[in-house]
Amino acid sequence: MLIKVSEGTIIIREGENNMDMYKIVSGHVELYSKYGTKDESLLGIKSKDDYFGEMGLFTGGKPAVYTVVAYSDLLLMRITSADVDEFIVNNHVDVFKILQNMASTMYSLQYGMNMIMKDMEAKNYANNAHLKEFSGFYSKVFTKYNVGPDKMKDSGSKRK
Repeated sequence: MLIKVSEGTIIIREGENNMDMYKIVSGHVELYSKYGTKDESLLGIKSKDDYFGEMGLFTGGKPAVYTVVAYSDLLLMRITSADVDEFIVNNHVDVFKILQNMASTMYSLQYGMNMIMKDMEAKNYANNAHLKEFSGFYSKVFTKYNVGPDKMKDSGSKRK
């Protein structure tokens, strides 16, 4: 289904459940973390033939990890869970592109996590760490390195 979206429209909001994937037919979108807050960060810009929202579609509607805002007027192809079978059959090249992008993102995340862990180990933050309940993807990795900014000095102080 093709839909028109006006410039400035929020298409997907971080933290809200999203069940749809979109292909940009024309126009541009911006991806933000913490959109509208003092900690807002522009994560990227997507344009013609790029996709967004695939994580929501493929995870059954998990909360979005970023906000998507129309940078310009858009024409989007909206793919819902009801459309996905037909989309895969008719767009196998695009499906492969989406999978490559997701694999690249996972690789980058793992690489970044490894760099953080090496940095934390080198600075001996583990001595000041405490255990905490987590429910995220990297929870097992970060549990033993859960150190707040107030304790990230090599002061040797112990957490209570």
